[in-house]
Amino acid sequence: MKNTDQNKVPLVSVVVPAYNVANYIEKAVESVLSQSFSDLELLIVDDASTDETAAVAETLAARDGRVRVLTNESNCGVALTRNRGIAAAQGTYIALLDGDDYWYPEKLEKQLALAEETDADIVYCSYDLVEERENPRQRAFIVPPETNFTKMLSSNVISCSTALLKASVLGPEPFGTAKDYSEDFLLWMQLLQEGKRAVGCTEVLGAYRLMPQSRSSDKLRCARYHWRIYRKQLHLPFFRAALSFVQYACCGMKKYIGLRR
Repeated sequence: MKNTDQNKVPLVSVVVPAYNVANYIEKAVESVLSQSFSDLELLIVDDASTDETAAVAETLAARDGRVRVLTNESNCGVALTRNRGIAAAQGTYIALLDGDDYWYPEKLEKQLALAEETDADIVYCSYDLVEERENPRQRAFIVPPETNFTKMLSSNVISCSTALLKASVLGPEPFGTAKDYSEDFLLWMQLLQEGKRAVGCTEVLGAYRLMPQSRSSDKLRCARYHWRIYRKQLHLPFFRAALSFVQYACCGMKKYIGLRR
């Protein structure tokens, strides 16, 4: 049902960076608009896609007044694209969803209830990992009910497409200004280092697509950026950074190899 009240300030702003996801963006958007919680706005930020992503997004926006489409004049990368969406957002909470992922219907409702109950600054959730191949398998990554700075050094349990954050804890450019990898991990760590609280819904409430061409599929480059975050941004001593990095790598292998099928 189309929202005709254009002046109403939503409780939640959903920011969707989109680059060449014409085959997936409709499912992502529909998963937001069909949420059991409906007091939201959806900002799709097209990062100068070379496929039909922008056209599909505009078609979806024409169907529902809660949807707005912003378009980058040139390709900026996901960090700057998320920043642009967050800067335009009006909600008390910011929810993040990548253009090729999607949510299950009660995702926002259950996270908002947990946010109200705990007064957490970041709420994340468990999610399915969906493989993109001829015979796909679907596996679940189950998150702990709470995490903190020390725990996150060895295991990043917050997927960007599951994160719900208080808008008040985010600065003007929360994801930085460079086309780096692991920009979301850096944001979580900076917030936790400041004393912000992160809690999780252990229930599976969304799906993350394992895309062969995605940035996260380049594990070696991701590892380099992760190490740089430990040393350059978080200023960890060498041996603590090394231990955390080894633990992080082991947890990553378990995540993608040892999950239940």
